[in-house]
Amino acid sequence: MKTFVAIAVVALIAGTFALTIDQKKKAEGYAAECVKTTGVPPETAAKLKGGDFAGADDKTKCFAKCFLEKAGFMTDKGEIDEKTVIEKLSVDHDRAKVEGLVKKCNHKEANPCETAFKAYQCIYAAKGAVV
Repeated sequence: MKTFVAIAVVALIAGTFALTIDQKKKAEGYAAECVKTTGVPPETAAKLKGGDFAGADDKTKCFAKCFLEKAGFMTDKGEIDEKTVIEKLSVDHDRAKVEGLVKKCNHKEANPCETAFKAYQCIYAAKGAVV
């Protein structure tokens, strides 16, 4: 089950960004921890990877927040850490494109869980412009 969760969620923020083996291992651990702490069903986390955002509840949105926090993409104040996201995703991708994507997708919402979820939705929708 842990492997299923890890595979399903490894690309949560990175979409189809190429990840190193080390990044994949870290993401697997983050995903497993966030499934436990938020109580989101692994199947729901898997839907996020595939871009199925329909019916996302608060647990699902807080799963996104948890994952982004653990990855260092979101601060403890519930804000997207643009500098860190750009640094990490620009390693194998055009920095200007990543910067544009981050600027486009970083909007403060009603609460940190909503902010994280909306950011992931936006990145997922626009990932083709970067990869």
